Amino acid sequence: MNRFFILTVLPIIIFAGSSNQLTMPSIDIDILLAEDANRQSGTPERYAHSFDVDINLFENADVEQLENGDKIWRLRVSSNDAIGMKLYFNQFYLPEGSTLNIYTDYMSEEPFDFSNNHEDQEFSHRLLQGDTITVEYYEPANINDEALINISTIFHAYKDILGFEESNQERNCGINVECDNSGDFDDQINSVIFLDMGGYICSAVLINNTSFDLTPYVLTANHCVEPENPGEHNYFTFYFRHQSSSCSGSSGNYNYSRTGSTLRASYYYSDFALLEMDYSPAASFNGYYAGWSKSGSAPQISVGIHHPGGDPKKINYDNNDYAYSDGWYSSNTHWRLSWDEGGTEGGSSGSPVFNDDKLIVGQLHGGSGECGNGTDYYGKISTSWTGGGTSSTRLSNWLDPTGTG
Repeated sequence: MNRFFILTVLPIIIFAGSSNQLTMPSIDIDILLAEDANRQSGTPERYAHSFDVDINLFENADVEQLENGDKIWRLRVSSNDAIGMKLYFNQFYLPEGSTLNIYTDYMSEEPFDFSNNHEDQEFSHRLLQGDTITVEYYEPANINDEALINISTIFHAYKDILGFEESNQERNCGINVECDNSGDFDDQINSVIFLDMGGYICSAVLINNTSFDLTPYVLTANHCVEPENPGEHNYFTFYFRHQSSSCSGSSGNYNYSRTGSTLRASYYYSDFALLEMDYSPAASFNGYYAGWSKSGSAPQISVGIHHPGGDPKKINYDNNDYAYSDGWYSSNTHWRLSWDEGGTEGGSSGSPVFNDDKLIVGQLHGGSGECGNGTDYYGKISTSWTGGGTSSTRLSNWLDPTGTG
């Protein structure tokens, strides 16, 4: 199942009350869940339904003019019974001095301003709890530049991937990273990211390069980012520190996020994708730039770290067993292993596997079972290193930019 082959509905827009409020049509969650139950291995986990829309803020919002001549436009968008919502803007430009606020009854974003403009004039933000989202644009009277604010996609979260309403489901897919026996891997734990691609989720890892210049490269699976092409900008959200604060806890943390990246390289056969985040993680994110090994020799596996089904971060152990060389689309492109403790699930795709030197040797493509009941396949760093022989299909240009070897 390709993640972009989704039924989208042009909504019937309903204006409610004295303020303009757009209401999306109802969706049949049972149908969506039945489709999800048949999701094939090697495809990302879906959590939201997307509505294709064409909503210009200035044509649909209420406008209030203040005594000093400043103006505020407000628009509310509802999707009944949504656990969370997020918006994608296909036209987005804020003049200097103006601000845009996006909030629900439960959560709000920091105000956006001129610094959030991107050359593609598009924009998105992290998932916010609630079934009604408000867009509020403030423009001082002395601004002559014209703003662009047009919504093209509305995401309705029908799964509680961030534990907004209740603690995430407990899965036997590893143990919480806060448990005592994971202490030796604190750095590696801090490198792993929960990735939201807009309606779908995967795992990923912040990865170092031989220049040690802290370029915010993120390794994940190619099937998580399809059909993006190298060089294209996107509005994926990267969550750091989404983990429980205790060994037995089931609630995570979604306060440390960045949105926006560019796809630098990808390769179908080893299922890797390398993203470069628009912004480096702040110091409070505790982001760690993980090391890697491009050796083609069978590695001894120590741990895998991931977000199964969007759960707070989990860790698996393999007691330094050797991985086997195997393939997915062709031979000898993947490392195959079975975990001694823990397992993976939808949402774990793209997560790193570390060898006994605590270096990444691959990223998760998929497996034959869930939560420890089968075999997992990780695309090899050694295969991805040379990939398809070009900078857009291999890791070497990005992770070893000066050609140190």
